[in-house]
Amino acid sequence: MGLLLHFQKTRGSSVTKGPFERVVFEGETVREKTGGAIIATHFPHTWAVDDEEFLRLDVEPSVVVGWEGFAGSPSTTGHLSCVNGIAFIDRRIFAVVDREHGDWYLLREGQHQQVLDLQPVPSSDSDPR
Repeated sequence: MGLLLHFQKTRGSSVTKGPFERVVFEGETVREKTGGAIIATHFPHTWAVDDEEFLRLDVEPSVVVGWEGFAGSPSTTGHLSCVNGIAFIDRRIFAVVDREHGDWYLLREGQHQQVLDLQPVPSSDSDPR
């Protein structure tokens, strides 16, 4: 199953994009691949998708988030959601948009990353054990 991006308004409608094999967050822009077509763009307090504005982004199913130099850690796997420039993994703050740098600041790692790579958590069917 690919990634589904659910964009929700405060009240009322929502829109779903996908499925995607993977998605990348390049700064505040969400794309299917690095340099690919724009799926959504984050602005202060809103996600812009198809000329509509949404408050929240939820990604299903659970994801593994990677970046350049990624060494892996449990805090980078789980349900990803974003509200007001804050990215959460399983309801814990994972990263925040840093507009001065034009990237994401990863709180636990204490570093800035321009590109975050989201892929579905591998299914247990692909486990070689």
